[in-house]
Amino acid sequence: MRPAIASLMLGVSLVAQSTTAPIDAQLIRSTVESLARVIQQEYFDLAVAEKADAALKAALASGRYSAAPSPEALAGALTRDLSAVTRDKHLSVAVAPPPTATPPAGGPSRTQRDQPTEAGFRRVEILPGNIGYLDLTMFLRLTEHRAAMAAAMKTLQPARALILDMRENGGGSPDTVVLLLSYLFDEPSLPIMEIIPRSGERQTYQTEPASAKIERNGTRPVFVLTSRRSFSGGEGLAYLLQERKRATIIGEQTAGAANPGRPYPVNEVFEVTVPNGRIRSAIKRSNWEGDGVTPDVIVPAATALEVALERARMR
Repeated sequence: MRPAIASLMLGVSLVAQSTTAPIDAQLIRSTVESLARVIQQEYFDLAVAEKADAALKAALASGRYSAAPSPEALAGALTRDLSAVTRDKHLSVAVAPPPTATPPAGGPSRTQRDQPTEAGFRRVEILPGNIGYLDLTMFLRLTEHRAAMAAAMKTLQPARALILDMRENGGGSPDTVVLLLSYLFDEPSLPIMEIIPRSGERQTYQTEPASAKIERNGTRPVFVLTSRRSFSGGEGLAYLLQERKRATIIGEQTAGAANPGRPYPVNEVFEVTVPNGRIRSAIKRSNWEGDGVTPDVIVPAATALEVALERARMR
């Protein structure tokens, strides 16, 4: 079983619940101090964690957070300050949702996790010209998405070219990103990437083994659509295909959020998503953090599908 470090390439953002709970000086102080401890303990880059710790404590001492009128306002201020110090788009503070909170639209609730679901598979069809089209908005865990992925790829198997729409994809599980990649390469157990924690064992990711019963196709043309909203695993799919020259990327520069992590409780009111590992790809030995993915064909996101269809029909 993989450790928690890679449980989520968190682009599928947490939905903070509106609250009118009072916020006082004691709660503010305890929140900032606890938040700083969590980041120091879990953030993958110790030097950056120490800078964040110092910045949070300095802001607290200066009274910067004392005017926060609500937990939501405090969470926003903390997130902005952390972003200014770390430039890490995954590091964010949110009001912790109650256990009975309504899940994000189209996504599973916490009690439904690990159950197969088609959540995120917005469109799966073969377009005129025998062009396969998959519009996927998230990568849930393997237990949730493996069956839906298999069904989608079976539907698209006859297509002579494939368009993967990541324009609204907010990321999710790296295991499921690699599962989709496994359908696009003929080689089983092909090294894709690794996640390097601050300490401890690295996690390696490869395409599905030879024993896996999947429909591989490493030769048909593949096009990936991107936008500024393509985030985390959604842009990672484009990056990893681009570095192996396996796909043509069409659209806009992506967000630039690569560092994977997961939510940690701060206290009963807040939680923080902390990146606890760094991705290193198998070929370039790098990732898309900060810079994002530069498309091979730069066009507005709104026209990316039209451009991809034109190119696919010429192949």
